[in-house]
Amino acid sequence: MKSFFINIFLIFAVLSANAFAADKKTSTGEAYLDKFLKTTQTLEANFQQTLRTHDGEVLQQTEGKFYLNRPGKFRWNYQSPYEQVIVSDGVRIWIYDVDLQQVTVQKQSESLPPTPMALLDDSSKLYQSFDVSPLDEHDGIYRLKLQSKTKESDFAEIVVGLDATGLRFMQLHDQFKQVTDIVFSNISTNTRLAKEIFQFVPPEGVDVFGG
Repeated sequence: MKSFFINIFLIFAVLSANAFAADKKTSTGEAYLDKFLKTTQTLEANFQQTLRTHDGEVLQQTEGKFYLNRPGKFRWNYQSPYEQVIVSDGVRIWIYDVDLQQVTVQKQSESLPPTPMALLDDSSKLYQSFDVSPLDEHDGIYRLKLQSKTKESDFAEIVVGLDATGLRFMQLHDQFKQVTDIVFSNISTNTRLAKEIFQFVPPEGVDVFGG
């Protein structure tokens, strides 16, 4: 489960990087993604995350707060139904299970390829790992499909939704035919975020695993 969560978080390391090649002919949705990559330095938002089977059965629902400071720094504060914190300081990724009083840490570089973290750290990795194609538009939100080029990825397909203001949702289809929907709300971009948000010190008395 931890590796699955890590790969979701790493997706955002791709979406916080440079833009697509300027000479590429883009759809409106791709233009919005290009704009998001070019202009978004920081992001703060609430999120709701739903894990379900391919036929729609809900397996898990969670919600919380997401912070991004590109390149490579992010934080997920899961507030319900259980409390969990995931922090990337640009070098390491920390996962703190509050109920278990347990922290897992690993180097961020070990978590990147071939996961979609190429979306927030170095956008060139996006086209190296995924074929990008437009899907449709509804109420001003354009959907793009990111199709993995390798079977090594935990996600066979990713769908992102963007409008003129930036990223609105992500949908991840994993190799087990489960679907994870992440919907963002109360989005604020390019505001000053305290550096402490992207730092993590294990609380005294918790078990720490990894390097």
